[in-house]
Formats: sequence, C-alpha cells, structure tokens
Amino acid sequence: MRRQPSRANQNWIFDNFLKLSDNEDVLHPGILGIRYFRGFKHQDLEAVYQRITGRRSIPRLWARQASVQEQKGADALKANRIQSAAGHYHRAGLCFGRAQHLIPVDGHPKKKEYYEGLQRCYGKFREIHGGHITKHQAEFEDGKNTYFYFWPAEGEGPKPTVLLIPGMDMVKEDAIADPWQNVFHQRGMNVCAMDGPGHGECNMNQVWVDQTNFAKAGSKVIDFLCDRDDVDSSKIGLFGQSMGSRWTVEIAAHDDRVNTVIGQMANVGPSDIIFNHAQPNFRRIYMYMSNILDDDKFDEFVEERDSIWHGVAEKMKANYLLVAGDMDELCSPDDINEFLDVLNCPKELWLYEGIFHPMGEVAADMYPAIADWMLDTLNNGLSAGHDNRVIVPEG
Repeated sequence: MRRQPSRANQNWIFDNFLKLSDNEDVLHPGILGIRYFRGFKHQDLEAVYQRITGRRSIPRLWARQASVQEQKGADALKANRIQSAAGHYHRAGLCFGRAQHLIPVDGHPKKKEYYEGLQRCYGKFREIHGGHITKHQAEFEDGKNTYFYFWPAEGEGPKPTVLLIPGMDMVKEDAIADPWQNVFHQRGMNVCAMDGPGHGECNMNQVWVDQTNFAKAGSKVIDFLCDRDDVDSSKIGLFGQSMGSRWTVEIAAHDDRVNTVIGQMANVGPSDIIFNHAQPNFRRIYMYMSNILDDDKFDEFVEERDSIWHGVAEKMKANYLLVAGDMDELCSPDDINEFLDVLNCPKELWLYEGIFHPMGEVAADMYPAIADWMLDTLNNGLSAGHDNRVIVPEG
C-alpha cells in the first residue's frame, strides 16, 4: 500500500478549516498584514481564498491568479505603461511563488512549472524596475550554491547593509518585501535577500537544509557583501522572519562579521510544537526542505537540531533583538526567555501582547520600528551587558 505523507490523517481537519474560512487567518492568525507588507495585493488574495475547496486546490488557484497578473503585465508593457507593468509582474511573481511552495515534492512537474513562472515574472519585474536588483549565487559546499538578490541604496560610498533571511514558508522574492516601500531601503540601507538551503531556488537544485549548512551559505553571502565598495563591512545586519529567526542566529554564531541580528516571528524554542502539534503542513514542508521523507529519521534530525541549538546560540556576539507575540502558537514566552537567557551578547526583546506568530496585526507599526532599531544599532551598537525585555501592551 502506498505510504501517506506524515500526519495525513489530519488533512480532513485542515481542509474543513480552509473551507470554513474566508482567508488564511484560520491557519495563521494575522497573516494578512504580513502578506500586505510583502507586496501582495488584497485583490489577489481574495481571488485565491474565495475559491479554495481544500488544501490541494491552493497551488492551482495561486497559479491561476499569477497568470492573470502576468498577462496584465504583458498588456501594460505593450502599451508602454512601464510602472503598471512592473507592478503586475511583481504580483505575478509573488503568486507563482506561493503556488510552487505549496507543492513540497521534489521534481513535481507542476512545482517546476510554477517555479519557472516565479523566475520569469520576477525577472521581468526586476528588468522593468530599472535593473537595480541584481541576482547572484555563491558556492558554499562542493557543487552547492546559495542564491540571492542585492539591491544597493542610493548615493555614493559604503552603507549599512541588511541581509534578509526568509522563513520556511517564504522565498527570497517575497523576503525582499514590497520594493516600493521596503523599510530598510527607505532608510538608506543596502538590501540583500537569500535563498538558503531548503528555500526556493536551492530546493529546485536539490540543495537541502541540514544542521550546519545554512550558516555556511549565509557566510558566503557576507563574503560577497564585504567585497563590495558600496557596503560598509562593519555594519552588516541580519533580519530573519519565523524560521529565519533561528537561521540568523546560526549565521551570526558562525560569522563574527555580523554586527546586528533581528529575529521576528519567534522560532527559537523547542521544535515539538511546530512539527508535531501545529497544523501538519509545517512538518510536511520541513521534511521536504531537509529531504528527509521518513518520519522516524526526521524525528531524529529534529532531536539533534534541538540538542545543539543552545550551544550554537551562546556563541553569537552580535547585537540582538527578538520581536515576538505573547500568543505565538509556535513559541511560548517561556521558551523565548529561556533562549534569551542562554545568549551572551547584548540583547533586547519586544513582546507584543495578544499577538500570534505572523504578527500582521501590528505590522504597520512594527516593521518601521524594526528598521529604525536596525539602523540605530548598526551605527551605534549596544552597551555590553544590555538586556532589555519590553512588553508592548495590546492596542
């Protein structure tokens, strides 16, 4: 008998919740605010979520909306409406990115088709946008590359630079967020966004995540940054979202050139909640990202991952900020404080009351504040022994 995916016996619950909901909030409370921050448009989200009949329908619906936007981009370009064309191609790329991500199967023909759509449309957007966002790759192990974008800030001379680390449900294209309103770029910082092992373009090239290789990949991107005349190599920051909040710590612990680290949507506690208690897609996707398809072997992988985590974190020397919600369904305040107590670096916590993992409810205030803190800390640093843990009241 064909073996079903891990926790497949819970898929009927997953599908019924999706049919009862008007959007993704039933699975990720507050996610819509994050989608808007990344450049998704309400019209595209509505076109997808009004038609969902179950989990397996979602990739097809994202791809259909991507094709609609791609055609609008082509029509606008033909009419020489350049700014409109750029917007449509950007939206198409984001939609194709969601479509391919939600098929966590190596070599699946639809995954390949949708990923090609992502690259085609995002590439067209970058070309129309002026060619300022350039694409690069760097080998971090024999035959294994990380892939990333670099977007220089305006003006002459070396500048502070932020390397964006996506979460496990993201790719580098939406990690760069809305390019017309990127909070880091607006403040004069260079922006870089990478697909590390287990992400987008790495997965398409069968570069899977393991216990140490994300840090190696991030360090190679930092090599690239430090070789540039427009990058101040003493002012390199990392910003990681969700699982990226873990990978940023791994990179900074491995590479002392990192000045400042911010994690948002905490994933710094034990992994039993996300992989064994939360909705089953998290486990399914990370099994794909690690290319470990046997449940018992994946459990062993996760146990090892958690057993070395605090030993890695205590090596980090960079200035550190964690931004999280106290109702985060994947990482409790107790787990957050236990993690912070391990750190030996200057550290800060903003814990938002009543807020779940995605934190979309406070995104409009939170992201500008994060960008301000990043720039201030890159320029001025924190004092030795700094340990400031702030509760941000509801409302």
